[in-house]
Amino acid sequence: MSTSPKPAEELAAAVGQVPGVDELYPAAPVLTTVVHQVVGALTAKPTAPQLVTLTETDEGVTASVAIGVADADAATEVCRRVYDTIEEYFVESGDPAVTAIEVKVARIG
Repeated sequence: MSTSPKPAEELAAAVGQVPGVDELYPAAPVLTTVVHQVVGALTAKPTAPQLVTLTETDEGVTASVAIGVADADAATEVCRRVYDTIEEYFVESGDPAVTAIEVKVARIG
C-alpha cells in the first residue's frame, strides 16, 4: 500500500475547482494527520496534509477526499460532481483501475 503525491496533488487541484466545493480537508484519518504533523515539527520538515489520499492495492486505486460545501441542498450534487471529476481524471490519465472513490462531506455551510 502506498500513496502517490503527484496525482494526489493534481486531483486536489481538480476537486478544488468543482463548482460547490469551497474547501478541501485532509483526507487521511485524523490520527495519521496528527502523527505526520508531529514528525514534521520534530524533524523541522513539516509537510502539508494530503487533501486527496490515493491508496494502491493489487486490485487498483482507492481515492479518498473530504470536502466542504456551502449549500446543504446541493451537497449530494456536489459529491456527484467530485466523484465524476476523480473518475474522469483516472480515465484520462490511464492510471490503474479505480476500485473505490470515497467522497466525504466534512462541512456544510
